[in-house]
Amino acid sequence: MRLTIEQLKEQRIGLYRKEPHYNADEFTVAAQHFKEFGAYTNHPVNTSPKSKWYKFWVEEARRSVYGYNIGRDYIPGYFYWYLNYCPIEKAVPIEDADKESIFTLNENNLSYSDDDDIFGLTIPDEDDYDTFMAERVTSFPDYWDYDYKYFHYLNEAEINGEHAAVLKTRGRGYSYKGGSMLNRNFYLLPRSKSYAFANEKEYLISDGLLTKTWDMMGHIETHTPWGKRKARTDTMMHKKASYLKMHKGIQSELGFLSEIIGVSFKNNPDKARGKRGKLILWEESGVFPDLLRAWNIALSSMAQGRMVYGLMVAFGTGGTDTDDLLGLETLYSRGKGYKVYMIPNKIEPEMGYDKTGFFVGEQHNNEAAMDKNGNSLVDKAMGMIETDREQILKDSQNRESYLRYIAEKPTKPSEALLQIGSNMFPIDLLKQHKAYLLTHKSTWLDSTWIGDLMPNPETGEPEFKLAPTMSIIDHYPHDDIMDWSGAIAIYEPPIKNRDGIIPFGRYISGNDNYDHDDATTSSLGSTFILDRITERIVAEYTGRPITADRFYERNRMLLEYYNARQNFENNLRGLEQHMRKVRKDHLLVDTPEIIKDKVADARVLNRKKGTPGTAPIKKYGMQRILEWLLREVEKGTGIYNLHKIRSIALLDELIYWNSKGNFDRVDALIYLFILHEDMYHHIPDPEQTNKPKIHPFFAENPLFKQNMKDNNKIIMSTSNNKTLFKQ
Repeated sequence: MRLTIEQLKEQRIGLYRKEPHYNADEFTVAAQHFKEFGAYTNHPVNTSPKSKWYKFWVEEARRSVYGYNIGRDYIPGYFYWYLNYCPIEKAVPIEDADKESIFTLNENNLSYSDDDDIFGLTIPDEDDYDTFMAERVTSFPDYWDYDYKYFHYLNEAEINGEHAAVLKTRGRGYSYKGGSMLNRNFYLLPRSKSYAFANEKEYLISDGLLTKTWDMMGHIETHTPWGKRKARTDTMMHKKASYLKMHKGIQSELGFLSEIIGVSFKNNPDKARGKRGKLILWEESGVFPDLLRAWNIALSSMAQGRMVYGLMVAFGTGGTDTDDLLGLETLYSRGKGYKVYMIPNKIEPEMGYDKTGFFVGEQHNNEAAMDKNGNSLVDKAMGMIETDREQILKDSQNRESYLRYIAEKPTKPSEALLQIGSNMFPIDLLKQHKAYLLTHKSTWLDSTWIGDLMPNPETGEPEFKLAPTMSIIDHYPHDDIMDWSGAIAIYEPPIKNRDGIIPFGRYISGNDNYDHDDATTSSLGSTFILDRITERIVAEYTGRPITADRFYERNRMLLEYYNARQNFENNLRGLEQHMRKVRKDHLLVDTPEIIKDKVADARVLNRKKGTPGTAPIKKYGMQRILEWLLREVEKGTGIYNLHKIRSIALLDELIYWNSKGNFDRVDALIYLFILHEDMYHHIPDPEQTNKPKIHPFFAENPLFKQNMKDNNKIIMSTSNNKTLFKQ
């Protein structure tokens, strides 16, 4: 009997269950029967719809599709199928191997009791030793409380027409769970298509997801009446339940017509296009380049308008030293824009996110810390985990190895999302500050002025106007945002002197620009304004309006609004050409002296304005950013400049930065802090030849000489041991 949506929603009792599980065997009666008798039913085969044998299998199919309700509890269909029809390889204590395996051991298989002596060595008692001998056997999965929560999470996501993101520890059998889901659809849902996606083929067939799927098939084909012919397509990457038949000289493909298809992306996200499936599993999502782009492409194939007819599940583990973890982290922590079903963040609310995807940590279903009903004994597990971590750190004496171990066996999401060895910036401090901002939104984020600059009709000077309909691009990556126009964010308005003038030299700017109006990439233009006295970022404009000229104009007005001068990447000439066209190129600085010794090809210095975007120069700029981030606002306080950043998107880019990605805000900071450093260190050459020529009559006048001397004085003030040059 098919349940209505209302009835399914009434059964949402699993994900937020608090009481421990008991009598879990009630959900695995079919598997227990098979382990005892070698068959799922003792009823003789009888294909009559009225026979007990036939009714038994109809009921089992119903439970596997619609779930099983025992009155006090309910499990979804995917979970029932996994527990009862999908043997897996699992480790069990060696003394339990005989009774646990669903296959009879031959006489050459040996097992030992605690009293046995192997090659002269006595096996210690379990209580006296922190590990014990085990053997991998083929058997049915155990009932685990976090598997219960996981399948309920998937069920709720599907009911809501959304998808799933799962961040997990290693060794919890998620490839087996995924393989069981593929098989359920293949054997019980006619014409269904189920996909297994991975960036590398080895994740699917080298002891991977599809290999486990095919292993389960052998059991199902042999011991159930759901076997399917696969005469037309039967490969390691694609199986289809069909056969060929000739009728009146015409060959037709008949059968159940369900399919399981593996897709290896090999860094090509467009392979997700057109895959319309009942189920798509994204294997090893923690090492999946361009995951978000591929995910967005696949989203359109899983729905027709508001009608969603398929479920996508991304699951993976941290510990990577590449940028590839970014996609999974985004789906897990900000998945709403990617149609991910988000649940209350009860594991680590200090991350700053009220809702996240599903997380299973090392303390959940740890084999050495569970009761007989599969309930996780979290306190016991945490004690063991802390002991193991201390030992790993002591033995390895290597922080990177230690962090990698933690990332692959995390107890909280922030540990699973550790990026190792790929970023020079202080990721831990940046993440902590980001979490602080997200948990204090009303104080810091909501107080930002968001709007646009418009010229005053009378004076022509730019005036800032709040724009409730405009929004900033407030996170990275921004693939989930439809409108990339962006808006100007004012964190601190310009400070004027008693005469109402903004002192020249107090504010400077860095810019990363673009030329082309047609967006072929997700690249944005970005501008930051820095207060050189406080060393705080006071304004930002990041976006990609319909035309590049619109970006240049907003950038120009922002410079005039703060009376700032700007350093920019001069590889592209659009910004400079625009500023010359509107006669505002004096707002752009000449090539800073400080980088001239870092340019191998002197020809790039002929551009006069801005800074070349060469690798050595960018590396130098990155070092200046790092120095600024970790410079204390006041010595001895432990409060750094990074703690004054109020842009979540900038923090995201600093956290996720890597040499392969596109980080426009970081690039803008590179040119900003090159200029900041140049103005601090560069002292003009008194012998420079480009001094203005003075008529001899005026040049010899003593009064004129004194005036020239006074006007050329450089007035200096200090802040944070930095010298501020004012005209």
